[in-house]
Amino acid sequence: MVQVMATRKVTITLPEEALERVSALARAEGLPLSTYLTRMAEHRIRIEDGLAAMREWEAEYGPPSADAQRWLEEQLARLDTEFSTPDQVAS
Repeated sequence: MVQVMATRKVTITLPEEALERVSALARAEGLPLSTYLTRMAEHRIRIEDGLAAMREWEAEYGPPSADAQRWLEEQLARLDTEFSTPDQVAS
């Protein structure tokens, strides 16, 4: 099932160098600039939602134990390694 989202055309202003660089990144992935920027924005939203969830969890249960923190850091390092390889990055 394909989910159709409402869209709206907007005008944004970017510094010339930022526009050139992000346009090059979009071209390298074979995406229109608007699609690339949308994906970047959605990615940031997911990060912010995850951080908010972690703050809520810590407010209720307290910070993770040293063992849990170490495990989390190992998992993040593993994910960083996996996703730093271009052919492994999900679109």
